[in-house]
Amino acid sequence: RGARGARGAMSMHTTEEWALHSSHNMSQAKAAQSGARGQIDTSKKSHETTVSNNLTMYDALHSSMAQKVKNSYRLIEKLQKRAESLEVSMQKTKVAQGHTEQALKDKEMPLQLCCWRLEQREKRPLREQVRDAVEVALEEEKGALVDTQRRLGEAIRRLKAMTQELQQSLDDVRHDVEQKMQALTVDEMCLRSTERSMHAVVERTPPPASARSGRSPNSMKLSRHQVALQESNKNEVVRQQECERMNKAAAQREEAAKVLREESAKLIMRCAQFQAETLARSEKRMQERVQDTQQMRRRLDQEVRFTQAEIDKTKNTMSETRYQIKALEEPIDLTSSCASWRKQRSSKEHITDPVSTALQQHRITVLEMQQELVGHHQHEKSHLKELQERRERLKEDLRDKTASLHIDLNCLTHEAVRLNGKASAALSDTRLCRALKVD
Repeated sequence: RGARGARGAMSMHTTEEWALHSSHNMSQAKAAQSGARGQIDTSKKSHETTVSNNLTMYDALHSSMAQKVKNSYRLIEKLQKRAESLEVSMQKTKVAQGHTEQALKDKEMPLQLCCWRLEQREKRPLREQVRDAVEVALEEEKGALVDTQRRLGEAIRRLKAMTQELQQSLDDVRHDVEQKMQALTVDEMCLRSTERSMHAVVERTPPPASARSGRSPNSMKLSRHQVALQESNKNEVVRQQECERMNKAAAQREEAAKVLREESAKLIMRCAQFQAETLARSEKRMQERVQDTQQMRRRLDQEVRFTQAEIDKTKNTMSETRYQIKALEEPIDLTSSCASWRKQRSSKEHITDPVSTALQQHRITVLEMQQELVGHHQHEKSHLKELQERRERLKEDLRDKTASLHIDLNCLTHEAVRLNGKASAALSDTRLCRALKVD
């Protein structure tokens, strides 16, 4: 009996338990093996992704640097050509400045008429006192008749100022070329270093097969770099735009200098015959101005009618909007009443059922519609007020245009004469007949 008790104490587990324990250990071992294989696959994919992304970023860096170098060469070439052109333009301007001469012609009668017309046009309404083609032509005529020498002196001063501006543009362009050439040297050094580094990386870690088929940019975790990338692209665009603006500004100055040189040469040649030409040009501009004013008066009158029609339409729309707002009071009261009545249900039946949801949705929708209509009504009021203000401004503008038209017609009906040995402006019967036919 003692021996059997000892053997019973040693056999604590059954055969089934013994087999189950071993099976459990083997299952856990298999699970560990499966997890290790999964981690190995994940790590290999991560390795491939790292290599692929690294090479992709190398390509992007190399492409960006190559494009930057190419852009720099193009900008430098453009600026160097502009500098050469500026030097030529500046020399031509200096020559024109040296060739400018003065001549004087005193024409008393056309001068008196020109001054009288300028005085008459100063009486135009304030709104109509614009520096139009007529005023420019009259001032040019007066300057040509009164002080040709002064005009030539001003032309010389303008040529000097233009020469200084061209010199300033030339200095700016040369300074920018120096900066871009220095930056180009640095970028080319970086480009060569990047190429060597990329070749070394490719030899050390060849790209995986999956990298040859290409990867979608979205698969690369570059979203955190998008803001910086956009900002850097923007900076490069701004850099090129600044260069283009400098080049364009210099070209505009060259064009302005060319125009100024041509004007100075023409001024020297036309002093003797400028009296008749300027008089004809002034009267032509006045006739054109009269036609423009007539057309503008017709347009203003038509616009007044259109504005009044829109005012009427806006008022009708406001009435309809008020009606629609009033009509929404009924569904608002209905939803409020129903919601209040349903609160009186017993506690067991006091639930959020489809009816409650429908009532709430109905009320929300109606209130939103009411708020929207109220907003539209406020906008309609603003538009109505603006339309009424615009109508009054159009009427005021129309009155001013009419007064200005009468003044310009009065200028056209007078001609230069000499009375008692004194130059003055007198009414011409022929011109008056033509002016009376104007609408």
